[in-house]
Amino acid sequence: MDAVDAARGPDEDCPRGTDDGPTLVIVGANPTVARAAATLPGELIHVQLPGAPSLDPGTRVLTTDFLDLPAFLAFTDEALRPLRPTAVVSLTEFGLEPAALAARRLGVTGVAPAVVRATRDKLEMRRILERVAPHLNPAFAAGDDADAVARLFAAHGRAVAKPVDGVGSASVTLVEGVDALPADRRTAATLLEQFADGREFSVEALSVGGHHTVIGIAEKGTTDGFVEVSHMMPPPSLDPRRQELVAEAVGELLDAIGLTDGPSHTEVMVEGDKIVVIETHTRLGGDGIADLVHLTTGIAWRRAALGWAIGAGVRRSPATAAAAATVFLTARPGRVSAVAPQPALVHGQIHAWDLSVRSGDVVRPLRSSSDRLGMAVLTAADTGACAAAVGELIAHPVVTTVPEPHL
Repeated sequence: MDAVDAARGPDEDCPRGTDDGPTLVIVGANPTVARAAATLPGELIHVQLPGAPSLDPGTRVLTTDFLDLPAFLAFTDEALRPLRPTAVVSLTEFGLEPAALAARRLGVTGVAPAVVRATRDKLEMRRILERVAPHLNPAFAAGDDADAVARLFAAHGRAVAKPVDGVGSASVTLVEGVDALPADRRTAATLLEQFADGREFSVEALSVGGHHTVIGIAEKGTTDGFVEVSHMMPPPSLDPRRQELVAEAVGELLDAIGLTDGPSHTEVMVEGDKIVVIETHTRLGGDGIADLVHLTTGIAWRRAALGWAIGAGVRRSPATAAAAATVFLTARPGRVSAVAPQPALVHGQIHAWDLSVRSGDVVRPLRSSSDRLGMAVLTAADTGACAAAVGELIAHPVVTTVPEPHL
C-alpha cells in the first residue's frame, strides 16, 4: 500500500476540491513557502500557529495550535472537513505529523503518519534500517540501553549523541568514551551512533508512485560541533559515479521507511564507496537549499514539494548558475563591536545577503542552527570556484565581537 492509499478513509470515493480545481491545505508555511504555493492551481488554505508571521495579503489563513494534536484533530473535523480539501501537506518539521494525521482523518492525499514518525524518530529509523538495509546504518544504541551503549563504545571508542526527535543540530555532541557520557544522555530521549567518517551530503528527492527522483545533492560544511555552516550544489567532492551510488542509497532508504509519494531531504556520509544514512525527513531541506536547487537546475523545488499532492508536476526553467552555495555567518561569542559591509568576492558573486545582527547585539556560542548570525547565497562559474568562494566568505570577518562575561 502506498502513502496515498494509506491516507484514505471510508469516504475515498467522494469528490474533493472545488469546481475550479483542487483544494490544498498547507500546515505551517513560512512566507517564502506560501509565495511558492500561490503559483499552484486551485484553492489554497493555510493553517498557521497563533502569532506566526503574516502571509501575503489575500492569503486564506486559518489559525490554530496544530502542535496540540488532539485539539488539531478536533479542528480538522470542525474546520477542515467542511472545506473538502484534496490534500493536506506541510514543509515545516513540526507540521509534518499534524498534516499527515489530518490527511488520514479526512481520507485525502497526504504522507502516511507512520512514515512521518519513522523519519522524526531517529531511533525508529535506525531500527527499520537494521531490519531492511543494515549496510546504510552505523552502529547505534538507545541511550537507556546500558549494555548496548557499553558495546558501542567498546567497539568504536567514541559516538555521536543526539536527541531522538531533535532538529537544527541542537544538542548533537561527540562523546569520547563511555565514561564521558553524561547521565542526562543515558535516557530513552538520546540516540547514540558510531561516528561516521567521510564527507556529508544533503539529498533532495521527489517520490511519485514509489519512484524516487533525486532533484539535487548539496555538499555540507559543518563545525566540529555538527552545526551546518555551508551547502554547495552541485557537490564539488562527489563524482558522477558516487552521485549515482548516493541516489541508489537514498532510494533504498525511502523504500525501507515506506515513502512512496512526496518530497524528502536525506543526509548521508560518504567515505569512498561506503554510504551511511545520517537522517531523513519528509520535506525539503532548509538553509536555503531550495534556492540552490532553483539556481542550479531551474526546478521550483518548494512548489514541487507541495504540488505533488494535487498532481501539479514539476515546474522547471533554465538554470541561472553552474554552481551555488549558502554560507552561514558566524562569529566568536561576545558582544558585536562591528559589522562589515557585504564584501566583493574574487571567486564568485553574492546572490543574496541576510545578516540578522548589529553592533551591541550578543553573539552566543555556536551550539545549533539558531545561533548563526545570517546567510549569504553565492553563485559561481563552476564547482571549484564555488568552493573557493565559500572558503573566501567564511574567512572574511563580517562580524567582530568583544568578549562578554558569562557566555
